[in-house]
Amino acid sequence: MSTLMVVAGEASGDLHGGALLAALKARRPDLRIIGVGGQHMTPFLDRKLADAHELGVVGFVEVLRHLPSLMALKRRLRTEAQAEKVQALLTLDYPGFNLNLAASLRNTLPGVRLHHYVCPQVWAWKAGRIPKMGRLLDALYCLFDFEPELFRGLPVDARFLGHPLVDLAVPEVDRTTFFQETGLDPARPLVALLPGSRRGEVARLMPPLAELVRRWVAERPEVQWVVPRAPSLPPEALAPYLEGLPVAVVADRSYAARAHADAALVCSGTATLETALLGTPFAILYRLNPLTLALARRVVKVPHFGLANVVAGRRLVPELLQGEVEPGRLGRELARLLDPREGAALRADLATVRAKLGEPGAAGRVADHLLAALA
Repeated sequence: MSTLMVVAGEASGDLHGGALLAALKARRPDLRIIGVGGQHMTPFLDRKLADAHELGVVGFVEVLRHLPSLMALKRRLRTEAQAEKVQALLTLDYPGFNLNLAASLRNTLPGVRLHHYVCPQVWAWKAGRIPKMGRLLDALYCLFDFEPELFRGLPVDARFLGHPLVDLAVPEVDRTTFFQETGLDPARPLVALLPGSRRGEVARLMPPLAELVRRWVAERPEVQWVVPRAPSLPPEALAPYLEGLPVAVVADRSYAARAHADAALVCSGTATLETALLGTPFAILYRLNPLTLALARRVVKVPHFGLANVVAGRRLVPELLQGEVEPGRLGRELARLLDPREGAALRADLATVRAKLGEPGAAGRVADHLLAALA
């Protein structure tokens, strides 16, 4: 029996991992899968070693603060990999931790196959990772069609097999059902607020978003608000910011909330690409720890931080960074997004993003490649 260790370190990796593990189990029910995952991956794990939320920290400063626990988990996973005699390690996103773990396993289990799903954004920063990854990994599954070329001439098998969100970013329920479930009025404008999947992101983004709602309740009372709570966040993570505000909080309806909204304000990350695929006009928000931002500005090499804009190769979607994420600026951007003419133009532009992400079925194609390596 083959044993595969999988490790996902945050919500996006768990999301992609869930679809991939489902495809693996459908093809090889006997494949033993152990490792770290969240709610999407857990049903397919034969043995869960830790939850993905234990790794869900972001930024230079935040990672430094959690370094002791991260190192302890890495040692545990290395020990488990040896005890279980794993044939392959599949790491998903979260490169700082996962590539370090892969290098550690290469030293302790020389025959292990090392596969990484979701190429780090080496085209934006840390280009020095390219030769290291190219020599360390056996396979690298890229989410964007321009990424494999970066690894040309290196031993790694880097390939673009399509983006899994093309399959995943589909409303959970139709428009009628969504409005019935939430009690919202389909005849009134609806704005979706996505403050992130981590507590740190919520703490930085929810105060200005809550103040925006407070102002618009008085100025534009016809607008309705919905917050799709990320699976990684408990209800109490949002409650203090929304007390007394007319905001519907929904669980397990993240895609539907955005698809059926007239506009959205979205924390930078995978959620922005999802929203682009859903075709909803939106703005991208990003607020970092000030020290993390100062360090990032020294190394980031691309003009856009929003994935939708990176894929498009130009700024389609408004990007608000740090001090720009304040109620006044948020309100002005939101008013533009809700304007029928501006919204329609942005919806048309967003269709070009979908066209660049490949055909449906990416998870199945990755599963086939991985299983061939295990054969």
